[in-house]
Amino acid sequence: MNKAEVRITIRFFGSLVDLVGDRYVKIDAGINQTIKDCIERLGVPHTEVYFITLRKDFVRFDRIVENGDTYFVYPECNLDIPKEYVLTPKYAGVPKFILDIHLGKLARLLRMLGISAEYGIVEDEMIVQKAVSENLIILTRDRGMLKKSEVVYGYVVRSDKPEEQLREVTLRYGLQRWFRPFTRCMECNGELISVSKSVILDQLPEKVKENYDKFAKCSKCGKVYWGGTHYENMNTFIEKFLENLSKGK
Repeated sequence: MNKAEVRITIRFFGSLVDLVGDRYVKIDAGINQTIKDCIERLGVPHTEVYFITLRKDFVRFDRIVENGDTYFVYPECNLDIPKEYVLTPKYAGVPKFILDIHLGKLARLLRMLGISAEYGIVEDEMIVQKAVSENLIILTRDRGMLKKSEVVYGYVVRSDKPEEQLREVTLRYGLQRWFRPFTRCMECNGELISVSKSVILDQLPEKVKENYDKFAKCSKCGKVYWGGTHYENMNTFIEKFLENLSKGK
């Protein structure tokens, strides 16, 4: 081997293996490369890395790799790690998300369950700016977006099926304890508030006036909601989803 060559091994754990496709990866790192550079080159954004070890010692992202190094890279877990070596902090409080333009169905499912899910911004830079300024978690299938240095919280959605995506994100962030079905607007993510029928009477179709007495209105866009077939279908979906979740399906 040329003295200038730097070859290292990276051992990935848990959900990070999904992104790489293998547990052990050997790469030619190049001169003066950080371990962060090497990890992201393999398709793992820094936002998904909780901590890294080298010969049982913790290392930070700016560690310059050396020939023959073997790094162990871990996703978020419940191990007690010294604060200075936690590379991506755990999100504190109720999770709030912003989704890229390709995850519209997932956004609606999260909103249906009462989880804040901003959606509709097309440009990656604007998504990143909003996420950083409002402390939001980015959900995307575009790994490149999460490699931007200013991004703190972000997750690469693995599945391309909305229901599986919902399960994936629910488990990743422990969302079940935050579920409050039918408390957010499916259209704009605004919070729903109870409203008297008399106040919104002129906005209701005749059949709705005759058959329903309980209503909610979006505090942001003004859309009015009531029970009905669509509501019943969503309720059935939620019940089935929670049942499958409890069974580990």
